[in-house]
Amino acid sequence: MDQRELGTGTRLVRAARSLPSGDGHPVVPALIQSVAFDYGSAAEQDAVFGNERPGYVYGRYGTPTVAALELALAELDAVEAVTCFVTGMAAIAAFVDACAVSSGGRVVAQEDSYGQTRALFERWSRERGVDIVFVDTTDHAAVERALRAKPTTLLYAEAIANPLLRVNDIAALAALAHGSGARLAVDATFATPILFRPATLGADVVIHSLTKYVNGHGDVMGGAVGGSSEIARAMRDRTILDGGYLPPHEAWLVIRGMRTLALRVARQCESALHVARHLAAHPKIARVRYPGLPDHPQHEVAKRQFGGRFGGVVSFALKEDSREAAFRFLDGLELAASATTIGDLFTEV
Repeated sequence: MDQRELGTGTRLVRAARSLPSGDGHPVVPALIQSVAFDYGSAAEQDAVFGNERPGYVYGRYGTPTVAALELALAELDAVEAVTCFVTGMAAIAAFVDACAVSSGGRVVAQEDSYGQTRALFERWSRERGVDIVFVDTTDHAAVERALRAKPTTLLYAEAIANPLLRVNDIAALAALAHGSGARLAVDATFATPILFRPATLGADVVIHSLTKYVNGHGDVMGGAVGGSSEIARAMRDRTILDGGYLPPHEAWLVIRGMRTLALRVARQCESALHVARHLAAHPKIARVRYPGLPDHPQHEVAKRQFGGRFGGVVSFALKEDSREAAFRFLDGLELAASATTIGDLFTEV
């Protein structure tokens, strides 16, 4: 068709559908926001739709920009495949529901896990009758008893607990889980792939809130589930049928942020240790929880597991134990923000 025969409106709609060819490759990956994808022939499109050849169909099924992020995360975490979600909680909910809850499986979960994670598990237990047992995952005898009490599908733990900062011995938990025929899933958000890779210690599934350290700029939300190709297929089915797949623009921002992840985490760990030591010596502080301090109950585990770095979060308690004292402390902050997130460029309390 002669393009000159087209009306102005049609030409505008069809404008810039392909990029001009030329030498050189972009240093920064392209942001491809397209929801749908066209092919050269109906037969070619049919082959992609029928999974006979790789390709992209529709944004909820996968996009090139998100796929680039998933490949990068899989390499970082030393897993076969990663699926990205709109938030960390979406990632947790999709995995635990698909791989344990929907099939009637039993879950043993860390008792002091992130509050919203525990709230989700408790709601499933209350509303869907799911058998979920909470246990101190640093007490390996208690974990073993819980796993062996009944057939168990999943052991769920956090690398560094949010917010009390208990540190789990992932290799030990993996041995306990596998000895009972269960999978081990690890939320590694607080540790990041920079401190360690849970999969290399036996974890079957690695979960991240990309909102936190991986993106690291406080301007995008996302989550990721990494594991075997089988788990990735189950997760992709969830994104297709339930939604929750990470949009391309968010993926592009996470790719941008993760390029400085190693530098940021190194400095954040250094700063956190300095703050923890300062607070531990302060007369108005009752106690400090930080894995980098020798009096932390899992200090030796953290030192061995994380290679001498201990994360960027410090928990502490004021000696004056009251709501008013806490508010005075927060209102007196000048450089730090009173905000409910971690892992970005700012100091937050």
